[in-house]
Amino acid sequence: MKSRAVHLLPIVLMLLLAALTLWLRQAIEGPTFLDPGTRRHDPDAIIDNFTITRMNEKGIPQYRLSAKRMFHFADDDSTELIAPHFVKRSEGSDVTVTSERGRVTRDYEEAFFHGNVEMVRVGTREAPEMKVRSEYLHVLSKKDLILSDRLVTIREGSSTISGTGMEYNRRTRQFSLYARVKGSFDAPKKH
Repeated sequence: MKSRAVHLLPIVLMLLLAALTLWLRQAIEGPTFLDPGTRRHDPDAIIDNFTITRMNEKGIPQYRLSAKRMFHFADDDSTELIAPHFVKRSEGSDVTVTSERGRVTRDYEEAFFHGNVEMVRVGTREAPEMKVRSEYLHVLSKKDLILSDRLVTIREGSSTISGTGMEYNRRTRQFSLYARVKGSFDAPKKH
């Protein structure tokens, strides 16, 4: 019996050493599976000087979105933009939006602009050029709506109005400002 124990001792020690090695490896490296809540948010594509143009069924450009740099993230299918430039074309007048950074939804129907945002509606015979400045704008392309919950300053000709919170409906060309609204208007001169 004693000789069997002597022969089993090296096998038991090797099994203990192997178990200790596996335990140490697991403790150092951590689990090999990824919990969905701990996935990394790393870009799977980075594109410089990015431009996308959406056409209508007749092949006429509806809008163009370009950026100095685009980051696409596969984990949530989001797209982030550096120095985005959005142009919405229409029969009435074109609208452009620029900012320091932005984000678009996976279907490119909604865009969120952040940091030094400027929206310009090109002037027409009926209305002069209009500029809107804010730190944030939310563009809903299909609905022709532009929204903000931040301070907004609007200049049209020599008139200026500002307020917190805005909705601009491009189809009706109507603005709504929601809080702390103030402004100055210059009446057009009669000839």
